Amino acid sequence: MMGDHRMEPKADGEGPLILRHHAANFVRNLVGGVRLALFMRVSPLGFRVDLVQLLLLLIFSALVDVGTDFARYGAEGYFTWFGLGTEIFGAGLLLLTAAVLALAFSQREILLALPVYVLAGFPLLQIVRIAPSALLVPTPATEVAWTGFDALMIVWVFAFSVRCVALALSEGQPARWMRALVGGLLLVAPMWYAPSIAPNDGWWKETAADGADPRYPNPASEPVLAAQARVLDEALSALEEERPNVTDLYFVGFAGDAREDVFRKDVVAAQKVMDDRWGTNGRSVLLINNPRTLLETPEATVTNLRETLNEIGATIDKDEDVVMVYLASHGSRSHVLEVSLPPLELAPLSASTLRGLLDGSGIRWRIIVVSACYSGGFIDALKDENTLVLTASASDRTSFGCGNRSDSTFFGEAMFQQGLAQSDSMLAAFESAKERVAVREKAGKFKPSSDPQMYIGSAMAEKLKELDRGNAARRTGRSVKFPLPTLPSVGNTI
Repeated sequence: MMGDHRMEPKADGEGPLILRHHAANFVRNLVGGVRLALFMRVSPLGFRVDLVQLLLLLIFSALVDVGTDFARYGAEGYFTWFGLGTEIFGAGLLLLTAAVLALAFSQREILLALPVYVLAGFPLLQIVRIAPSALLVPTPATEVAWTGFDALMIVWVFAFSVRCVALALSEGQPARWMRALVGGLLLVAPMWYAPSIAPNDGWWKETAADGADPRYPNPASEPVLAAQARVLDEALSALEEERPNVTDLYFVGFAGDAREDVFRKDVVAAQKVMDDRWGTNGRSVLLINNPRTLLETPEATVTNLRETLNEIGATIDKDEDVVMVYLASHGSRSHVLEVSLPPLELAPLSASTLRGLLDGSGIRWRIIVVSACYSGGFIDALKDENTLVLTASASDRTSFGCGNRSDSTFFGEAMFQQGLAQSDSMLAAFESAKERVAVREKAGKFKPSSDPQMYIGSAMAEKLKELDRGNAARRTGRSVKFPLPTLPSVGNTI
């Protein structure tokens, strides 16, 4: 016996009564759908099948998709109406499949009943499917578990689809469960063939791999080009003069790759620590490649870095003051940092180029921190008696923590947000950062370990003691606290 196929009660002039009637039927269908998806006892009488309910369930399923897509990409993604096309295409396939089965099994009731059953139970599967990825961050240690979970979800969807077809078929149908298996296969088949004939767009999307993001202006547009000339000038003009007889510390943050937001987050967090804890407030500059900051922050280009270092070099007391440069980006085996802001074609930053920029600026006392894969390869080109170089990895190792869902690179978080935020010693901060990175990599089974590296010139070793003493004396108990993550961060390599 099928569900209630009688005509809905006619309106008696009271709209609220009709709305309550449809709302009650909608709730009844959702309850029946949950029982159906969980393989609990349910009968066709547990559903109310009509065109109004079909429309309401289609809308509800779309809203659930909006929510699940937001859970995956909303924080770092952007909303797109292309998701509506995917919903319409999916609804069309569902109705088409129901029509084919109604004709094949000579049971016209299936045409409306089957879509209602499927749409009533499917939201539960949608939510369960997204829950782990919304709550947990995948790591190499959980790769097998994620693969197994995906396989279980496919089995669940198939079993649910078979049950929906079986429920829609009349009790007396010959070979009912065999027909249900065939119908279930037809229902799940679009999981494999649909993406090849139509786009599978979500309601929310991550920023494209090339860094393009329709929410923000094009880096090559005239407003951005005009703004960039202004923001760089303002940033450099705002630098405070050095103080006589005081070892001032200046900070430059360079986020080179616009394609992943983690680098912007990394240098912004590092600047906060350095300004609040190490006295660089008024003496720090950020250069960032990111769609979000095009109109307010200078771009991270080799040219802008040269201008910044030259301005600082002309401002400081070269015999007394120290300049820290923090570079966060993707790195290559040839020891070159990615500098990317599509569609602009920007020159990459090599270790030798950076050395040339520093030498040309006249800056004597240098602290260079590099968070990137293979960053240990920067040491040979940068080292001298007056330089401290800290790198996220050895010259032949990758480092970890990139990705749009990550708030910081492993090394950036450990060095700045933990080490320098809590220590009065630059070297002690590095040692604690190295230990912290090792613990996180071991916990997440990231292999091989990144093995952060340090080089310190003999003259800089003495200079750091002076800098540490001055910083300890300057502070009045203020501290910068960042919450420790309870789960390993994203495990992509940088």
